[in-house]
Amino acid sequence: MSVDDAVKRLEVDIATGLSLDEVQKRRDRYGLNQITPKKGVPLWIHFLLQFNQPLVYILLAATIITLFLKEWVDASVIFGVVFINAIVGFLQESKALKALAKRLEPRLLVSWL
Repeated sequence: MSVDDAVKRLEVDIATGLSLDEVQKRRDRYGLNQITPKKGVPLWIHFLLQFNQPLVYILLAATIITLFLKEWVDASVIFGVVFINAIVGFLQESKALKALAKRLEPRLLVSWL
């Protein structure tokens, strides 16, 4: 669309802009000219996503197998490693997202940070 077509379609004068009355009418009709930020993903979902990796699946399967073999210590050690890995991954991801958010505009911050 050409500039002239856009000006006609928006019913605005390029030299003077919109009057205050027209601005208020358009705000009442269309709302404010801003993007509504997306809601962030809850923390617990980010934590659970740390378990969504092929190697973690293998380790969790190993935990279940060792439980069936009644190797309680081995099963708890394997699960402990998986759980600590999830905690470390979650903390590192959170720090990275916070560092990235500092560089972005404040209104673009993820709500769970």
